[in-house]
Amino acid sequence: MKTNWKTQNVENRQSSFIQLVERIDRENNKPTRYKRTIETMLLEFFGKTSKKRYTWKRETFKRLLIHLYNQKCYAILRDYYSVEVVHKMSSFGNKIVRNIEDWKQEGFEKEEQLKSLIQHCFAIYETPAFLESSFFRSDKKHMLWYIQIGRGKSIKELSQMPVQLTSKMAHEFRNAPAFFEANQALRYAQALGFGASTETAKTIGFSRLSIIRESEEEFWVTVVQFFAKQKGLVKNEVDQIIDYLTYKYREDQSFSMKSRTLNALVNQTREWHRNVYKAEIGEVLTWKPSGIKPLYVEEVEEGKKVIYKTVELLNSVELYEEGNEMHHCVAEYDDDCKDKACTIFSLQRQVEGEQMKRMVTIEVGLPEREILQVQAKYNEEPDKKSAELIDLWMTNAKIKKPKAVSYGGPVNAVGGEVLNTVHTQSSEYDTGEVIKAVFWILYFIFKVILFSR
Repeated sequence: MKTNWKTQNVENRQSSFIQLVERIDRENNKPTRYKRTIETMLLEFFGKTSKKRYTWKRETFKRLLIHLYNQKCYAILRDYYSVEVVHKMSSFGNKIVRNIEDWKQEGFEKEEQLKSLIQHCFAIYETPAFLESSFFRSDKKHMLWYIQIGRGKSIKELSQMPVQLTSKMAHEFRNAPAFFEANQALRYAQALGFGASTETAKTIGFSRLSIIRESEEEFWVTVVQFFAKQKGLVKNEVDQIIDYLTYKYREDQSFSMKSRTLNALVNQTREWHRNVYKAEIGEVLTWKPSGIKPLYVEEVEEGKKVIYKTVELLNSVELYEEGNEMHHCVAEYDDDCKDKACTIFSLQRQVEGEQMKRMVTIEVGLPEREILQVQAKYNEEPDKKSAELIDLWMTNAKIKKPKAVSYGGPVNAVGGEVLNTVHTQSSEYDTGEVIKAVFWILYFIFKVILFSR
């Protein structure tokens, strides 16, 4: 029977690919850069694999490529980063625990297929899912950890372990969530071992503490221990504290975490960042108050006095601090404030005995005294309480209401992010404008119907 032409084409392609791999493997490869072709991609990776030293790496790479092709994993072999994973696997070709050619294609996604192949080649015993992803990154030490665990080695016996783990920490490391990287999982496990809640441990894991320097670990483990006792940690705040602690420890290695409190550390961190910012910008711009009456409201919540107030920001550093904590680009408005084009207020909440909390940032246009922008943290919409307070402030301070009537309407942009306007509960609608809008809507509907006939 005559072979179907489609089958012939597939066989020819397979044969061509295998011939290409065999030919490149036989050659004395020179360093080659990938130029978006399969041939240059293979030339680059074979060029990084010696024919004289550790020849099993080159042989493993070739076998993996050919077997992937025979298993019809074409998407992997067309993708540079997937082939890079295969090349990393070949670096441990002398530690493979099963015959490569016994692996069968599983799944349809490239990553799913590669993880299945990694498990087949290196894992006899159950391994942490997050370590499987190490082959998609660059640290070969973490790939080796996966292989060692896959062969039955205990967590505490892993090669080049940069931190000391208790039995509880080792257990938590093995069972860390799949979304962590290896060093993040280490800090997460350490934090749990020191008694942190799961949420606090995750915050510590994702923080800059995951950058582990063995020469400084004696100090940083005390920092992990300190944070593990805290509640309600925020990653951005933790990272800023770590920047400050890095500076202090490298300035004076007798610096320690003994007798420190989180509130004091936060204040010291803010002062240090403020001074760093001053040094960076050179000139700190200042301007006079706008004369707009600030908001001041006292309430009692759960038996505690709570103060809500608006604070006018009057220099570059105060704008920087607002933007840094609220995660938006209000710091760039210092020139506008200096030129009296606008002024910036921070709506703040102060609970008795607790730290001040910033609620929203408000831009008021001058000299019209009209609110132009209102934005909560991370460019989110202000909550209901903020809206009520701003409505009250506008009335008492005689600030013009914005043209839009809901938080959803874009008014202006800061750093490419659209900020929202303040909600007012006024019923002062312009009837004439509403009638005009309805008329034009009906007109365009009529035109669409007419032209569609």
